[in-house]
Amino acid sequence: MDQKDSPELIQQSRSDQIPFAEQIRYSPISMTAVTSAGLGVFCILGFIFPTLAWLAIPGVVLGVVALRSIRHYELSGRKLARRGIQFSLVCGMLAPLWHLTWYEIRFHSEALPGYQRVSFGEIVNDRKNFESRMESLLGQNICFKGFAIYAGQGSHKHQFELYYSQPRGGFGSQPGHREVVSVQLPRGKSWEWNHQSIAVSGKLVRNPDAKSDPEAPQFLLKQSTVFPALTADHFQGPFSARRGC
Repeated sequence: MDQKDSPELIQQSRSDQIPFAEQIRYSPISMTAVTSAGLGVFCILGFIFPTLAWLAIPGVVLGVVALRSIRHYELSGRKLARRGIQFSLVCGMLAPLWHLTWYEIRFHSEALPGYQRVSFGEIVNDRKNFESRMESLLGQNICFKGFAIYAGQGSHKHQFELYYSQPRGGFGSQPGHREVVSVQLPRGKSWEWNHQSIAVSGKLVRNPDAKSDPEAPQFLLKQSTVFPALTADHFQGPFSARRGC
């Protein structure tokens, strides 16, 4: 058989006759796959910003829709859709766990071990039973969260008053002596005042100064240790077992 009539040469000659534009088969990319991949990438930021972890839901849904469209309409972008689903699933599950774990770490750093966490704001707002509820805690090691009331005389405090919320400025807006608790640090210790929320661990006793000064707080947290309050009072985390503030 002549070499010119070989099947390979015949096939090559036919392909040479087909226009180059027709030899290239172009498949449009699925924009749904692109969107899914973009959401999956944004889900990585969920480790920093918790709300972005919710993007995992539309990321997975759009990824599944993109795969079906790619099969049905012969589109390109299969790898993008798969990556979008993978990133969304991994980040959507791990990011919330990371934030809950970090919350628990901060929650446990606010109080000394063995100290009962008590919601100071809840007791203050229960005006009818304020004194009886405080008396039930006398002699116990407890932890209150609140804000230190600035009384002048320098920023390093050995003793100060604690209120459950940020005191408002202005005349007549300071809380009354029945709504605050006095905090006393161990001898030789001091705390540098700031306007941030704090958590105070100490032993609750009656304030001896209240006998001679009717305007002094009735109760005192003595031998106290002050930590920054890093968590919100209204949310305790899933592992906190409702242990107060």
